[in-house]
Amino acid sequence: MDKWTLALETFLKDWKDREDVVGALVCGSYVTGYPLKRSDSDIHIILADHVEWRERGNRVVNVFLIEYFANPPAQIRKYYQDDFNKQRTMSMVQFKTGRIVFDYTRIIKNLKFEAEE
Repeated sequence: MDKWTLALETFLKDWKDREDVVGALVCGSYVTGYPLKRSDSDIHIILADHVEWRERGNRVVNVFLIEYFANPPAQIRKYYQDDFNKQRTMSMVQFKTGRIVFDYTRIIKNLKFEAEE
């Protein structure tokens, strides 16, 4: 297992068993295979639909910088719409090229499909 994958698994230990977390997707240069010396790991933590809070942050785990975003699915869809309106593709590309780490409710699979469209 790659060192960055081990760092990601260590980071996710605090999130995986929470009742308000339904999935996680990792994206960025480590997933696409083109990391640079200063690349970070980007992780989207998908919260349950009823959750009314969001979180964004950075954490260094085993010398790897992890940038994380915790949002419910409705917020991800708002990002898609905002990017579409501004003629950007950032959020859709992250989900389209990202790798599902876990997906308890299949919501990430659905969000990946919506990103494709």
